[in-house]
This record gives sequence, structure tokens and C-alpha cells, in this order.
Amino acid sequence: MIELIAICGYLLLGLFVGFVAGAFGIGGGVVMVPSFLFLFSLHGFQPDVIPKFAIGTSLFASVLASSSGAFTHLKNKNINVSLGIITGLFAVVSSFFLSKIAIKLDARTLKTIFAFVLILVTIRLLKDQSNDDKSSQLWKFSYLFAPLLGIIVGSLSAFAGVGGGIIAVPVLHYIFKLRFKTSIGTSNLIIIFSALSAAISYILSGLELNYNHSFTLGYVYLIAAIPAGIGTLVSARWGANFTHRTNLKALKILFAVLIIAVDIKILFDVFG
Repeated sequence: MIELIAICGYLLLGLFVGFVAGAFGIGGGVVMVPSFLFLFSLHGFQPDVIPKFAIGTSLFASVLASSSGAFTHLKNKNINVSLGIITGLFAVVSSFFLSKIAIKLDARTLKTIFAFVLILVTIRLLKDQSNDDKSSQLWKFSYLFAPLLGIIVGSLSAFAGVGGGIIAVPVLHYIFKLRFKTSIGTSNLIIIFSALSAAISYILSGLELNYNHSFTLGYVYLIAAIPAGIGTLVSARWGANFTHRTNLKALKILFAVLIIAVDIKILFDVFG
């Protein structure tokens, strides 16, 4: 009975996260990781492995969220496919190998890294409240610098469990000169690569350990990953369509408030 309630709860979490991921192109880890950090303590996990399971499980669900969001953004013609694939391929390499380093770090270090990432998210959302529908010419060096962006995105996936969209979206928009909505769609495509690679690395690394806990696959907790993933798969297309149709200003402000609240919670856990 308890597991059924938990599954329903994770499904609802996935529905919310999927909408946010599809609408903002950020993968969903900014909501899932802090949620899992709290909820997994209720499932009897040892404190030192909770951050690793939170990140691994978040990455698993983010793959489904970004796949659904990217497919809808593609139908809405809000993706630069070639730029997304180039960036994504380099994200695969960095996220896979850097995940092996991240897994060896202690829980306090991982929480501190994630808190710093959340601060970046908040700054981006509060400073970028415009509804940019203007066309712009792609920066001529975009394809040369796409590999560097891919490495950065992959690093964020490995160390913080977020897809890297918090960096990819503003870089694609302000530096690579993509339209804001196209930046969000392209970020969804990139995150498929980075989150999938990092998730596989977390699974393989977790399988090497003999950690005795039910319903786990490496560092992925299936009781949370599967229902949350299904929820994101359903709702990410709603978020992608919302981006295509509407002004994002109000939602950005509300989401920034949510991120500030989450960041305060993480920082309190680390330094409190």
C-alpha cells in the first residue's frame, strides 16, 4: 500500500516536472533532484548514497522528459537539429566519464555543487523575462563552439543531475543567436544525449557495488524513476506546446520563486 502511494506521488511529480522541462528546456533535474534528496530518506536509503540515487534517478526520468519535449518542439519547428546533435554528441562523452568522478564525491560536495547550479538557474530566470519572438541570424562561429557547450552541458549532467539546459538555453540564445523558443527546443534535444549518457554511467557504476536495497538498478531507484518518467513523458509535450503558444514572462517569475525556495533548502542542508 505504501509503495502504491509512493508510485502515485512520483507520477504526479513527473507530471509537474515534465511540463517545466518541456517549457524551459532544462531537463527537470532542478526540481527532481531536491525532491528526491528529501523523499529517498523516507525509503530507508543510507544518507551517504541518497545524493547519488537522487541524481541517477533524475537523469533516468529526464531522458523521457526531454525526448517528449524535443519531439513536440520539432513538430513546432522550434529546434536547430544540426546544432543540437553536434552539441549533444560532445555532451555524451563528458557526461559519461565525469559521472564516474561525481559518484566518488561525498554527499556534502554534491549538494554544494547542486546549490551553486540552482543559483545560476535563479539568476537566469530573474534576468531573462522577455518574450523574444524576433528572428536572428545564427552566430557564424556557433558550430565551432558547439563542442565546448556540449562538454559544459555534460558536466552539469554528471555532477548535478540536471540536463544542462540552464546553461544551454542562455548560451544558445545570447551567444549563438538562436530565437528564445528555438533555444529551448534545441536544449531539449541536447539533454537527451547528456542525460542518457550520464544515466547509463550512474547505472553501471551502481551495479559495481553490492548495495542491498529493493527496486534499484545501479544508482536508479525504479519505484521513483518509472512513474516519474512516465509522468514527464506525458506532460513534457504540454510544456513544449505552452512555450510555442504563449508569453513566458509570468511563468519564469513563478518558477524563479520556486527555485529560490529549493535553493534555500539545499543550502540549509549543507551549511545549516
